[in-house]
Amino acid sequence: MSSEYTDAITPACATIKRTQSRASVSSTYSTRKRRRVSVASFDLGQDLARPLTPETEINGDRFVTLRTSTSLPLNITPRTNRIAKAFGLLDDRVLSPTHPPSRFSDRFFRSLLRRSASELFSTSRSASLLSAKANLGARNHFVLALDGPGMSMDLFASPMAWSHANCIGVAFKYDVYFQNLESRAVVHLCRSSLSDGTVHSIDWGGKANPYLLALGVTVGDVRVIDAEKKMQLVDWVDSGHGMGGMHWNGDVLAVGRTGGIVTLFDIRMRAEIAKIMGHRRRVHGVKWSIDGCHLATGDDSGIVHIWDHRAGHLLTNDDKNIRMKHKGPVKALSWSPWQHGLLATGGGSPDGEIHIWNTGKIAPSSGPVHTIPLQTTITSLHWSPHCKELLSTHGSSWAVPQTNVRPVTHLPAIGVENSLAVHSYPSCQRIVNVKAHSAPVGHSCIAPDGCSVFTVSPKEETIKMFRVWSAPDDKEKCEGSDMTLKSTIR
Repeated sequence: MSSEYTDAITPACATIKRTQSRASVSSTYSTRKRRRVSVASFDLGQDLARPLTPETEINGDRFVTLRTSTSLPLNITPRTNRIAKAFGLLDDRVLSPTHPPSRFSDRFFRSLLRRSASELFSTSRSASLLSAKANLGARNHFVLALDGPGMSMDLFASPMAWSHANCIGVAFKYDVYFQNLESRAVVHLCRSSLSDGTVHSIDWGGKANPYLLALGVTVGDVRVIDAEKKMQLVDWVDSGHGMGGMHWNGDVLAVGRTGGIVTLFDIRMRAEIAKIMGHRRRVHGVKWSIDGCHLATGDDSGIVHIWDHRAGHLLTNDDKNIRMKHKGPVKALSWSPWQHGLLATGGGSPDGEIHIWNTGKIAPSSGPVHTIPLQTTITSLHWSPHCKELLSTHGSSWAVPQTNVRPVTHLPAIGVENSLAVHSYPSCQRIVNVKAHSAPVGHSCIAPDGCSVFTVSPKEETIKMFRVWSAPDDKEKCEGSDMTLKSTIR
């Protein structure tokens, strides 16, 4: 090679400068390899033109990386855009690190997570097999119908009762019949004389005396008959006072009178043992508590009294402000079998309300703990022994004038006329409503097992039996008894 050629080539070789390989670039920027970037959209020349500065440690969220200004936003692809729009996080920090997260997005995201978690862990509560919703609500029809011609047209009469021996007794004017529901045998028990008047009220003895039937005629006489032997045991004559409601408590029978007196009879002594004063009008409703310690009575003026059997005095008569009162006659009374001191009372026209009282906490000027306005005559009430539900039977309804409407917690009931309704407790919401008769329901009685109810309509002259609740099996009964003790003993 000549010297000229060498001299010509040497300067050119001197000016050539080797560019960095791709490996050296990767090594130089090795600290940025931890982040995934899109090479297609990355301006390599512009980034290399900037001076290389060491990165400082940023105390940020370990799950949401704080990206520098050279990082690309993650919401530039169609897929990430679709995800962002689906979750409502298009402007959130995770998808757009250049903008601070908005409060609305965070709040919406948290509410979305809470709603998703609640839907995941929540289970739909089906109606209990014991409830009326799963029994009467599913059938919505009676299971047995009987003819009842010639029954008393007085809606305050109690012409029907159900015994612990599974016998249904019914009074037809002057005659009293009973039918054994197991054998279906019908027996004529007795007949009252024309001078005594028609039979107004009847009631079977409790578990201790399942075949004793007490009946009261309109003039005021009370008779006790042994239905098994078809023999009259006693006749208490009291022609000075008319007949109201009656109810047994073991061997003691409480009878309401037209003058406001409640008379107590003892079948063992076959004599009158006490008189309870306090009412001034006819006593329509008479009901002993489950333990037999208290007697609730309701009269024609709407006043309800509680009598303490052990102390021998009225709990609601010492102070005039402690009176339990409706605006209409009170016949429907029912004590709760699973909570001590819980009493339900129902008023007739023009009251039309169900009041639920805690008689263990009666104080001056105290009112009911719950009120269910129905604007319908309440003729009878029954608590279920198997679940926390209250059954009510109804007569005619009426419209309340707008000037008399009072603010209440529950809306007026619709369509309960001549029907049988079941309310849950303590929400007091109506869960079942069945049209029982085409005419007002005058009276009803509950079965000894607490599952079925007989209703009677004197104007329709029919008696119907409805299966309202179901009894629990042995396992559920044991579990339910523990729950009852925990929920009722205060």
